[in-house]
Amino acid sequence: MKNNNEEYQNFSELIDESKADLSSYIEKRLTLVKLKAFEKIASASSFIIYGLMMSVFVLILFILILVGLGFVIGELLNNYAAGFGVLILITLVALLGLILNAKRIRRAFVNITLRTIKKIEVDED
Repeated sequence: MKNNNEEYQNFSELIDESKADLSSYIEKRLTLVKLKAFEKIASASSFIIYGLMMSVFVLILFILILVGLGFVIGELLNNYAAGFGVLILITLVALLGLILNAKRIRRAFVNITLRTIKKIEVDED
């Protein structure tokens, strides 16, 4: 009788230890998943912030180039208003081109985004 009771107690201790080990394992796996998610979010946000910073500087440069080009065209036409008017027409034509090619441009940005995500995943490995 004592032998069965000892076996039951050993088995009960084994179950308790297994529960504790399983609980610890699950907790550690959840922590690992959270850390991986944080790492991916941080990496993706760094790419986004860098892209935004570059976009701001490119936009400033583009505006300065357009203003300079407006003055150059105005000097050639001996009328600054006409120079900026021509520049506005050129900009409107470019805008129309963007609108007509919106689907291709969006597809290109989707491809760039997917390549960036793949690069992030490759860099993590």
